[in-house]
Amino acid sequence: MRILIINIGWEQEPLIDSCFQISGAEVYAVHYNSLGYRHDEYKKVLVTDLLDLQKILDFAAEVQPEMVVSDQCDYSHVAQAMVAEKYNLPGPRINTAQISANKWLQREKAKAGGVLIPDFRMTLSSEEGKTAAREIGYPVILKPADNRGSFGVGVANSEAELADAWFQAFANSHSRMVMVEQLIKGYEITVDGYIFDGVPRSLSLARKTHVSNTTRVAVDIKYPGDMPEDVYNAAMRNNEKVASALGYSFGMIHSEYIIEDGSNDIYLVESANRGGGVYTSEIIVPAVSGVDVLKALVNDASGNAPYAMPGQVKANQVILKFFKFDPGHVLDILGLDQLDQDPQVLKYRLLIQKGHRISPISNDGNRHGFIIATHESDVRKKAEQIFNQITIQYAES
Repeated sequence: MRILIINIGWEQEPLIDSCFQISGAEVYAVHYNSLGYRHDEYKKVLVTDLLDLQKILDFAAEVQPEMVVSDQCDYSHVAQAMVAEKYNLPGPRINTAQISANKWLQREKAKAGGVLIPDFRMTLSSEEGKTAAREIGYPVILKPADNRGSFGVGVANSEAELADAWFQAFANSHSRMVMVEQLIKGYEITVDGYIFDGVPRSLSLARKTHVSNTTRVAVDIKYPGDMPEDVYNAAMRNNEKVASALGYSFGMIHSEYIIEDGSNDIYLVESANRGGGVYTSEIIVPAVSGVDVLKALVNDASGNAPYAMPGQVKANQVILKFFKFDPGHVLDILGLDQLDQDPQVLKYRLLIQKGHRISPISNDGNRHGFIIATHESDVRKKAEQIFNQITIQYAES
């Protein structure tokens, strides 16, 4: 079987390993650079910008794939949908991939489907941004219509802050369209799921903690989220309603919501028809729920009989905690050997090295690293213990 994997970075390693384990597989790949992948058994790798769909389409014509997969990336998800539709392969469709990747299209589709969303405006200039903010009322969130990883997302509490936030969002928007939307006061959750034979099913729910009120980048994500049981159940069912309203029919679901203070109303932030990053889909969701969604994805993309809908779903305690170190020049890093020996550490990755200069966190892409850990009773305390085992030695300035 000729398999095409789109995006083969470290986040996709479990998916990549699964594809290489398929008997008789010839594995081809598309990646955005020539350094970020570790397998040397690929038949051929196209190195290109993942937004260059024509090059990817030309490469697919050369490969003639019998299976195409991607995970945890909006850009590769759109490319996967294009190849799947072009070659009549199991996979996401182009229309839903665009809804998944474009916040404006998604807001419009969700609104038409009766999904609760924040008040929003699409703006094409900073002046339109100011008008939208006045109509909605401060504070507002500004975000690119079609980027990922919190790039360009900011909060404006007044008109004095609006221009800088708007231009930051504009600079990070591929379409150059900027969303201005109501800031709902509450706490943020993520819900992950899977489409089983066309039917969406929620599998895990987590609660997020952010760097600050103005920097909307998660520093830890705890499963299951700490909330009343009725709110938890309502959020799980709401996520299935959202996936149906957006037309998702294949693969994983990774959605973000705000639970409003006081009312417990559930507002959609965004919903992606792919797995969550940082191993969320491929390590965390199976550890929390007991459902191997990676196995389901490979099975369904292979064209086998649809993966069976699970009955009972677990809610084990797991945490994804991002390291946040003080800025400075790194002389040495101590304590990582203890993480290697800890069976409750499911995965960790340090995104800084000796000789690096640590900068403050401003988006998902410049966080300092992470751990994924589990514990039977207090996973947050476990994560703090692990974090305290790591010591950064700084060079004198």
